Amino acid sequence: MDCVARSAARAARTALALARPAPPRPPPRRLFSAAPRRTAPAPAAYPYATNAQLFPAPPAPAAAQPARRDSLLRTLNAHLTAQHPRGPEFLRLFSRRDKQRLLPGSVLTVTSYSAAPTPANPSPPTTVFSGVLIALRRRHQGTDLSIRLRNLVGRTGVEMSFKVLSPLVKDIHVVARAEKSGPPTVAKDGKEGPRRKPALRAARRAKMYFVRDQPGRLVSVAGIVRAAREREASLAARNKRR
Repeated sequence: MDCVARSAARAARTALALARPAPPRPPPRRLFSAAPRRTAPAPAAYPYATNAQLFPAPPAPAAAQPARRDSLLRTLNAHLTAQHPRGPEFLRLFSRRDKQRLLPGSVLTVTSYSAAPTPANPSPPTTVFSGVLIALRRRHQGTDLSIRLRNLVGRTGVEMSFKVLSPLVKDIHVVARAEKSGPPTVAKDGKEGPRRKPALRAARRAKMYFVRDQPGRLVSVAGIVRAAREREASLAARNKRR
């Protein structure tokens, strides 16, 4: 009997719960409000004095350009280069972009002192070396500019390296310039034709170290120097006759 009474009570509670209306659900939450945005009221104007004297604002100062400050090394390099009597001339010969620069393969004659000139001995003995320009090194804006010449003496390769701006270098004479192409041919009507083959062709490389293993590719320096001396002697004789 107790079990029947309990089952009846449970069934009555379930029926009563189902008969109750469901509670109302809250409205969905909106991410953006559809109401018009409220504008803040404009602030009231400050009551400035009407009889105050206003001065114009001063002009903005121009930005001062910082003074160029040369580094110590750049200043020393320029000072050392200016001390050499023929420094600008030599720097143009071995410049990177000058039109009169020398290309690898040119024949040069360097006259150097055996000792530095002094007030007691302003003209020390000199030595002369002629060779083909096979290497060129530029460092420190020309202050440490050096060239390397090679020649064959008795079928033996001889190389000499010279500091261009050294006080021991007296003169650098260009015997023959190496060129990539010769002068253009000119027809009778004045039109320029194809270029001729250069007398001394420039090397395609900046360093001609390959001539150490291929001595046959090195030009005859003695023949070029001899021809240049004969040409200069004949020109001097013509000038004397005039």
